[in-house]
Amino acid sequence: MDKILVIDDENNLRETLSALLTHGGFKVYEAKDGEQGIEKVKQTEPDLIICDIMMPVLDGYGFLKKHGKSIYSHIPVLLISAKAEEQDEVVRLGIKGYLRKPFKYNELIAKVNRALTK
Repeated sequence: MDKILVIDDENNLRETLSALLTHGGFKVYEAKDGEQGIEKVKQTEPDLIICDIMMPVLDGYGFLKKHGKSIYSHIPVLLISAKAEEQDEVVRLGIKGYLRKPFKYNELIAKVNRALTK
């Protein structure tokens, strides 16, 4: 069973994502910001990280920078945000995909499966 870490400061969205992914057959862990996410990566060593961009304490960009310099940098990251991002920034940060809010369940599962198979 693939393990996924969901990092998002919005409780309802984080819990909804967790429920959807659990229903999709994944083991899910949660973090409420990037700083907590860094610790959860160390504790759980997930197969994929789904990370929001706009968060307090440590935002998605800060998380990506720290994650990219860690021994866990091989773990792929799928960004999720309502904010439109420039493709160049996404590529430069080395993420495996981008999911724009709001999204559909099938789109979420497809992007997760694609990120896990690369």
